[in-house]
Amino acid sequence: MKMNWKKGLGGSALALAAVFGLALGAPAQETKQPPPVTALNALTLSGYTQVQYTTQDAGVDGFTLRRVRLSLTGEILENIRFKLQVDALKSPLLLDAYLDFFFHSAASVRVGQFKIPFSLESQTSSGDLDMINRTQVVSKLAPGWDNGSNGRDIGITLFGKAAFLEYTVGVFNGSGINKTDADDKKDWAGRLAVHPVSFLTLAVAGYNGKTVPSAGATPVTRARLGLEAALLTNGISLKGEFIQGQDGDTMRQGWYAQGGYFVLPKRLQGLVRFDSYDKDRNAPLDRTDVWTLGVNWFLAARTKLTVNCEITRDESGKTINKALVAQFQAAF
Repeated sequence: MKMNWKKGLGGSALALAAVFGLALGAPAQETKQPPPVTALNALTLSGYTQVQYTTQDAGVDGFTLRRVRLSLTGEILENIRFKLQVDALKSPLLLDAYLDFFFHSAASVRVGQFKIPFSLESQTSSGDLDMINRTQVVSKLAPGWDNGSNGRDIGITLFGKAAFLEYTVGVFNGSGINKTDADDKKDWAGRLAVHPVSFLTLAVAGYNGKTVPSAGATPVTRARLGLEAALLTNGISLKGEFIQGQDGDTMRQGWYAQGGYFVLPKRLQGLVRFDSYDKDRNAPLDRTDVWTLGVNWFLAARTKLTVNCEITRDESGKTINKALVAQFQAAF
């Protein structure tokens, strides 16, 4: 089925106009720091809401309230900080709940429920993504996204920075967020990033563990290897990742490359991204490729309107979906 773009755009004009209307009606300025909530110690409350409209070949057109997130951070004692984050629309509701113990810039500890140290895109908050949707390879392969846990798990990590190096290594249950461990074995994850110059990041990440496909089943291997590169300078952004994964006897892999440029500094950004994912290296014709063209219009630091055009093709080159997605994000 071919999408009639004229019809799709015409039928969606009012809907897209409504999203643009929200953007035009948003406040032009945003405080540099989220407003504090005073308790025994200073607490900081922040959050964001995303409203989305989609018109596409495959699926239903319409509005979606994508995310409604609130975060509370603060310092309990000197060098001991915490973070709590919830999403009022999602299940599970609780996303982050952890403590940071800052012993030294080169060695600190985080314990609780938080993002697994793997993948540049996975580590990026949903409110700070360049595009509306995450790439296929991260959504399908990055630890914590591959099991529907928003990139998170329960565990402990050691992290720090020294000169041009940045590292994180940790141990996790491997079962996902808000869940007890399914076995006695623990999973490990690690990420090492190098900054040869201030605007360039090169990183490698690894994950190794076991997963139980179903109750009573024998645990199978769950391993991941990731490579990253990011360059951010003078309004130009270039990013790319490669991830390879093994789940039992199945090998999967994928990659993406993305480029962006601020036509108007800190206001108007244009983006293009290619994203490829092969869900089984030993099976024929199961790769999916997605081209995405995007525009970000920033009304303030994190309050923005994003419009993406996505074209999805199978390995033979046949177009299987076209989508036009507009999202307005209001943040404080």
